[in-house]
Amino acid sequence: MNDAFELTPRDWKDWALFLDIDGTLLDLAPTPDAVLVPSTLPAVLNGLSRRLSGALALISGRELAAIERLFPEMRDAAGAHGAQWRLNGRGMDGIDGWPRSLADEVAARAAAIAGVLVERKACSLSLHYRDNLPLADTIHALAEDVVRRSPHPLRLLHGKAVVELIPDAAGKGRAIERFMAEPAYRGRIPVFVGDDVTDEEGFASVNRLGGISIHVGGGRPTAARFHLSDPETVRRWLARLNDLPRGA
Repeated sequence: MNDAFELTPRDWKDWALFLDIDGTLLDLAPTPDAVLVPSTLPAVLNGLSRRLSGALALISGRELAAIERLFPEMRDAAGAHGAQWRLNGRGMDGIDGWPRSLADEVAARAAAIAGVLVERKACSLSLHYRDNLPLADTIHALAEDVVRRSPHPLRLLHGKAVVELIPDAAGKGRAIERFMAEPAYRGRIPVFVGDDVTDEEGFASVNRLGGISIHVGGGRPTAARFHLSDPETVRRWLARLNDLPRGA
């Protein structure tokens, strides 16, 4: 992979920029609620959105409501891995949430395992085990059993010390493709920055569309063609783009 920090910015004003949040824009934290948004980051994102004529969206496993709490001024976002979708500040048709009874069952089974944090969302459910990494096989087996027995089509996303159950129709790649059909994004070069296994579908979609895929971190195979070392480097790279002279 090439270092994305060295990407020649000649054509960057023609980009459509898609950014994952946790582990990409923000440093990972012990729990989802413990992440911190650097004070300068919102202004950088808002500046880039203006310079890209609005073609900037956050693409996250977080729900839209959680994204809005972190970045209240961001108008375009896909939440819950694309199951929720917002354009120009308005919520758009997404994927129906899955039954409460199924979420109750998964939460009850996971609650019996010490060291698991259950994060319930409108359209998905996450099982975090960062505080007890040896639980990985147990959590994966539980989640795979739920998918096998569910009457509703589900699939698993295996992330960093987390397993997420999402509707089968959701996915970050599909969310990016949906944005690329919208007027503000159409005809631009898609650029997606992400860090986790859950972002690989997005990398594949961007590669297929002739765009730029950027993986944050290291230590595993990825479909991404460029690399940035950590969220701090991502933030410096975005600030560098935002600081380029208007004619650059």
